[in-house]
Amino acid sequence: MNPSELLIASICAALGLLIVRQLLSLSIWRTFPVFTVYSAFVLIQTLLGIATVSHPRYYFYFFWLTAPVEILLTILATLESFWRVLRSFQLLRWFRFVLPAAILIALGYAALQGYRFPPVEATPAQAAIINVTVAAHYAMLAVAVLFFGLVALLHVPWRVHEHRFMLGFGIAALAVAFGGSVRAVFGSHFEFVSRQAQPIGYLIALLIWFSAVVHPVPKDGAISEPPVEIVAGLKSQLRNLRSFVRNSTR
Repeated sequence: MNPSELLIASICAALGLLIVRQLLSLSIWRTFPVFTVYSAFVLIQTLLGIATVSHPRYYFYFFWLTAPVEILLTILATLESFWRVLRSFQLLRWFRFVLPAAILIALGYAALQGYRFPPVEATPAQAAIINVTVAAHYAMLAVAVLFFGLVALLHVPWRVHEHRFMLGFGIAALAVAFGGSVRAVFGSHFEFVSRQAQPIGYLIALLIWFSAVVHPVPKDGAISEPPVEIVAGLKSQLRNLRSFVRNSTR
């Protein structure tokens, strides 16, 4: 880890600590338990990564043991905010299963390809984890694009926590995709850009998340709106969805 990477990792750890503190002190964790667990896990992961980076053997085992857990928590935390805002889509039985099924199929295919055709420098299991990690970021980018597309289409009111959490995940995933694209197109000519894209993207995501967690959630905890407003919001989303479907099929 070079000095710039160490600096970014240290800033990310400091921001992560502040985010976890806000989630706990403002009781936001009651509304977003999965995001809280994700934030705490990544904070510990970052601190342990900094501590073990000078010990290649320990860092090797640390990375391969924590990467699958991070992938799972990232997916669950993203879907947590997605479903909180777009509750009406849970009434569509097919959509409720299609979204997670599409993510699982993409990750399963990536794992299978990595395991069957590993590069020379990696074992089949390592190649599978690397492929799943990359595929997970592309999947999260797709979910974020779908989320903001549906929010705009259905005229869903802005919600500070959910929208900023989703925006952060989207930017972090976009940074990974950008770094991978630069590496694939230009090879080692822009290695610094491809290596720094992911940590910088995650740093931006942390800043966005911190801007969200400084705001407390409503006192009623997990339900951020009165039941009457929730029902009205669901009906409004469904009306907008039906109108869009009718117009697009004409």
